[in-house]
Amino acid sequence: MTDDTGDRLQTSARGWLTLQLAVLGFAGLCGAIKSGGTGGSGAPRAVEAVAGVLVLLALGVACAATYLVARIAWPVHTPPTADGVRTGRRLHLGIGLTFLAVLLVAVAASTAWWPEERPSKAGALVEVSTASGTWCGTLRASAGGALGLEVADTRQPLDIPLGEVAALRPVGTCGA
Repeated sequence: MTDDTGDRLQTSARGWLTLQLAVLGFAGLCGAIKSGGTGGSGAPRAVEAVAGVLVLLALGVACAATYLVARIAWPVHTPPTADGVRTGRRLHLGIGLTFLAVLLVAVAASTAWWPEERPSKAGALVEVSTASGTWCGTLRASAGGALGLEVADTRQPLDIPLGEVAALRPVGTCGA
């Protein structure tokens, strides 16, 4: 193999090494964010665990890829011209592992978009004020143009015309 081919491999490896260090930092950052989160993503615990393992795996793959390419970019013992075919294979393997690390981080990060379950507001209490009085209870379905309320004290359904509603606010308890 010529020195020109070895120099090209080394130059290419140095360019890829810059990208790999960015991938390595990104995988590490994702791992730190994943472990430092307070509430999680809303995904089931098993999915969160798999995502955490994928981030750690991506970090390991990125480290291995960086090692392979760094040995070509800055050889310690033998220059890249010594065995061009093997050096080229190592460079291709390092580049492939870099893409694998990016893919693993992307899959792990996808749990951030897991749909969150919203708590049911079926039993939430509201206070409705009109010119003729104030009622407290839970909202219910009603005819169009009216606010349906099941009054807390009597459990009686009440339909209040929307034009008469002066205020509507959530409350913790009724009659306080």
